[in-house]
Amino acid sequence: MSDRKKVKYRRACGGKVSVLKGRKKTSKQTCALCDGILHGVPHGKNKTGVRKLAKSERRPDVVFGGVLCTRCRKSIIVEAVKGNTGVKTIEDVGLKQKPYVLQAEKVVA
Repeated sequence: MSDRKKVKYRRACGGKVSVLKGRKKTSKQTCALCDGILHGVPHGKNKTGVRKLAKSERRPDVVFGGVLCTRCRKSIIVEAVKGNTGVKTIEDVGLKQKPYVLQAEKVVA
């Protein structure tokens, strides 16, 4: 898809044609780690349409819902469990994943 704005032509009084340019839709939410599309998170014509939804409608009610995709969330929880059981240390985890693993260790424990 192109990132041009939607253009509408309207005939005004006196036969003049006016051009109306609409706003772009808000983009789909992406995962913080892999930039994949987050499923279950709404995107609408504008931000206010999403903001008016209830909190439970805006994001899934799971750990890291609305932040991480399913694959990344699963790998973070596995890393957190490995850290809690002593199989791995926090220094063995990648820099990008480290804050999420630390947060998940509190939830898993």
